[in-house]
Amino acid sequence: MGFLHSFTGSRPEVTIAYCREAAAVAEAGGFDELRAFAECCLLGGYNVAGDLREALAVGERALTFFEERGNIWWACRTLWQLSTTAISMGEWERSLAYCRRALEHGRVVDDLRLKVVGLWRTGSTHILQGNPQTGLRLCEEALALSPTPYDAAMVKAVRGYGLVKAGETEHGTAELEEAVEWLERSHLPYTRAVFALRLGDAYLRQGERVKARAIFEEVLVTSREGGYRYHEGRAGRLLGEVVASEDPAAAAHLLEAAARLLEKVGARHELAQALVAQANLRQAAGDAAGARQLLERALALFEALGTLDEPSRVRAALAALEQCPAG
Repeated sequence: MGFLHSFTGSRPEVTIAYCREAAAVAEAGGFDELRAFAECCLLGGYNVAGDLREALAVGERALTFFEERGNIWWACRTLWQLSTTAISMGEWERSLAYCRRALEHGRVVDDLRLKVVGLWRTGSTHILQGNPQTGLRLCEEALALSPTPYDAAMVKAVRGYGLVKAGETEHGTAELEEAVEWLERSHLPYTRAVFALRLGDAYLRQGERVKARAIFEEVLVTSREGGYRYHEGRAGRLLGEVVASEDPAAAAHLLEAAARLLEKVGARHELAQALVAQANLRQAAGDAAGARQLLERALALFEALGTLDEPSRVRAALAALEQCPAG
């Protein structure tokens, strides 16, 4: 029940409640395998809710059980979810380690789906970290295996954002539009929110602010109603960036709320991006010192996480601030 609720749009606390009950009953009865199944599903519920620290703890426990007993399919399912947790936290190397482990399991048993998902999830992590070329190569490897329609759609969605980050914005945007439409038809609201935000980012990079704003506003509402706290923070941050030029006060409110939420759930990469957006607002208001503090904090976070593409942007902004008077 918890697993199915997580896929059909229920709020995450419904999934979490069912899975916690299942895990408790299994533990009381000494059914270790059933407990591990329940905890893997609980991991997914925690991811949707943005309970990232809880997700890591329960996921690692389930993973240990599955790997020790050679249950490759469920070990991979757990590793995929753990990689999502690590991405949300901005812990790129942790995510890559989970993905490589899952891909190796898939190759050992020569399972098509395990190999495809391992490839595109590894590629997705590279893209989000700031290494789109490696990510795109892995997506092409996944597509070359002739995946099932669902997995092919996911690979293309990941590839679309990789193309955007690699500078092929028009091509990547078209792939993201197709992916978001497919996810809408498939009634997968959480996954649609993930890629809708990436589509909105693609629009923003092309200067299509009206389209971007519509997506961010919609996903912000959807995430609040659905209990997707991590994506609520992301949507609020992106919406704040869009409205900054026309309504700085509204932008400041959105960015402050997003930063608080992202820090609370432990999403350090997204928090750093919110800090950069807040710094831009401070600079526009003539507060160079305040902007500098925010940029320095963001840079420290990006560097600690090993994000590849953001530090240079922040350093350029800090260099530009050197021409502004202190205070």
